[in-house]
Amino acid sequence: MADSNILRGVPRVYYGAFGGITPFPICLKAVSDYLGAELDYTYAIVASGGAFRFAWNITEWDGGNVDIMHAYGDPEVPFRQGVTGLGREFKMLWRGETTAKEDFTPFIREQIDAGKPVISLGPIGPREAGILTGYRDGGDTLLGWSLFQEWEKLELDGEGYFITDKWWDEGDFYGVMALGDIAVPPFDAKQILQNAIAALEGRQEGNHAKGIAAYDAWKKAILNAGKNDFAQTCAGQSLVMMCQGDATDCLVDGRKNAYKYFKALAEENPGQPLYGEIAEQFGIVAKTIHEKIYKALRGYHRGKKQTRALKRLRTRRKIGGYIDVMKAADEKALALMKELLSLC
Repeated sequence: MADSNILRGVPRVYYGAFGGITPFPICLKAVSDYLGAELDYTYAIVASGGAFRFAWNITEWDGGNVDIMHAYGDPEVPFRQGVTGLGREFKMLWRGETTAKEDFTPFIREQIDAGKPVISLGPIGPREAGILTGYRDGGDTLLGWSLFQEWEKLELDGEGYFITDKWWDEGDFYGVMALGDIAVPPFDAKQILQNAIAALEGRQEGNHAKGIAAYDAWKKAILNAGKNDFAQTCAGQSLVMMCQGDATDCLVDGRKNAYKYFKALAEENPGQPLYGEIAEQFGIVAKTIHEKIYKALRGYHRGKKQTRALKRLRTRRKIGGYIDVMKAADEKALALMKELLSLC
């Protein structure tokens, strides 16, 4: 119909899809696969820079620390890199004080009418990536997938897509992006190195310590956590447990895939040992979380048992030591990547 269009068969996105837990590369893979260019999740998170990100708000317990928009100074960079890293043209429209709903509906309709799902920031749940798969009423009503829709009371269509006509007035909607035609070659190892170094370099941007610098901020916050910080939030977790869990999730997903990427390059380039050495350091970060931090917290989950363990100062001191180990590994990886880049 002239005022509606729905793309069927777009892969569902959720935490754990494709073995990943970072929303944007999950959505990037789902859309790319739908368009007939099967994408590896490891490449998606590496190309975007999300595999090398780490941020910590030094002013408060911040549940948004792990948002991929904190990977660089400009929040658009990881999205642009993720799409252009596939060799595709990138288009994005952000919501701002001067934008109106009428600015977005033509963008969304144009892409869907061309057979291309749209990656959105919102409108279901927080401002993390999701996918728009269709529209009704000329765009006043949107359909799609969200990683958060299972926790929301939503109207669903027969395929499971959410349906919302409140995306502009009530939804947490920040913007939309499109995957254009393939126009240039995908990123090579040199470009990945440059992007990885920029994300991992220690610095402070606004209230966030980023890259290497985020480790010290994380450790300080954990060691200095007080009784009030362990109060329950609306999500049923303490602020400390929420931020602690998000940090380990971010690092496990990112560094595990950084390890896989550089490990593959090492196998393809046996004459260049630096690829393997870089992989080894990123592997240390992921392994420290899996084998040390989860053990100290008595499991991966964020339940009462883990919160009780984290309340103990001796546990947090132990975790502080593990944070130092991971920081040292990332510092070594950063130095090795700079050395390798100088040879490219």
